[in-house]
Amino acid sequence: MLEGFTAWLEQSDLTATFSDTTRTATWLIIPTSQSIHLVCVAVVMISVAIINFRLLGIAGNRQSFAQLTAHLMPWVWTALIVLAITGTIQTIAEPGRELLNIGFRSKMVMIAITVAIMMVYESTIKKDPRYWDHPAKRRRFGRILAAVSLVLWLGIVVAGRLIAYVDTRPEI
Repeated sequence: MLEGFTAWLEQSDLTATFSDTTRTATWLIIPTSQSIHLVCVAVVMISVAIINFRLLGIAGNRQSFAQLTAHLMPWVWTALIVLAITGTIQTIAEPGRELLNIGFRSKMVMIAITVAIMMVYESTIKKDPRYWDHPAKRRRFGRILAAVSLVLWLGIVVAGRLIAYVDTRPEI
């Protein structure tokens, strides 16, 4: 099913437009999208690192976890929206390279999990701003969640880079 959608998308006018580097009107679409994508990756990675390091007790102890999260999560969500847009543009430009790639698929699964973790962080501190501060069992669970989150975010970056190097499409 995904192969059929990919084949259809590869033949679409939108893919032809986004991947056309010969016309003045379209040659900057992909480089611009990639540049914006990289800046937003940096925003997300720095923000989630600070949030997770705070939960781990490594950094950011001047503010409560709730204050830090309230400050940084708008940056994370905004950057993730922009990443979804720029990633979609890049996927439309090269659907076979993206959609059929194990790196891309792994990245999407890890993004879904990390977004769920970030939603857990937000929902718990909305109910109780000091949720992760007490008791010890919660703090321990928070540290485990933060460690898993950090590993997954690093995995997302690695999987994103692997898309460029792991092309599983059969040679034509």
